[in-house]
Amino acid sequence: MKQKRSNKPLIAGVILAVVGVIGGTFAYFTSTDTFTNVFSTKPYVMEVTEVFESPTDWTPGTTTNKTVIATNKGDVPSAVRVKLTENWVDANGNPLPLVDNNNVSAAIINFAIDFSSNWVKNGNYYYYKKALSKNESTSSLLESVTFNSLVEIPSENNCVSDDTTHTTICTTTTTGYAGGSYTLIVDVETVQYDQYRAAWNTTVSISAPNA
Repeated sequence: MKQKRSNKPLIAGVILAVVGVIGGTFAYFTSTDTFTNVFSTKPYVMEVTEVFESPTDWTPGTTTNKTVIATNKGDVPSAVRVKLTENWVDANGNPLPLVDNNNVSAAIINFAIDFSSNWVKNGNYYYYKKALSKNESTSSLLESVTFNSLVEIPSENNCVSDDTTHTTICTTTTTGYAGGSYTLIVDVETVQYDQYRAAWNTTVSISAPNA
């Protein structure tokens, strides 16, 4: 009988201990912190200035001035490149080749006298050799465009004779580049200097601003 009485307090003590452990798992400390970060960007502003007067009487041997200059008006150093695209069409809007049957260019693009000092050609683009800081400008890639006096311009003669008056009247009509239109498209591209290689996928070396 004494042995049975001594086991009951032991069992009760074990049950209380388990309850105490379970109750303790619901108590914990917590803390939350929030950080708001603001990133301000610098202004990126590029200005392109063109000087060009479209001629309406462009004749072989005539030169027309054309300049294009890019200026960095923002605070981000920038790289500049230019692409030129030429196009000829006849009086009826039909495409004409850029060179005639004798491999003579119908239009001659005259680059600026300091071209080699400031620009380098790679692929289809002309790269300005130095990055632009704020308020710095490129030199002009172009100086003018000339309608080549040596280009071949086909002509057709149509003669009509009058037996009564014994006269013959001949009319000469020029075709091809005569009466046609020449278009020169100048695409100016800029990008922040430190990303120009990746953005343009190029290995061209452009010096740092103020270098």
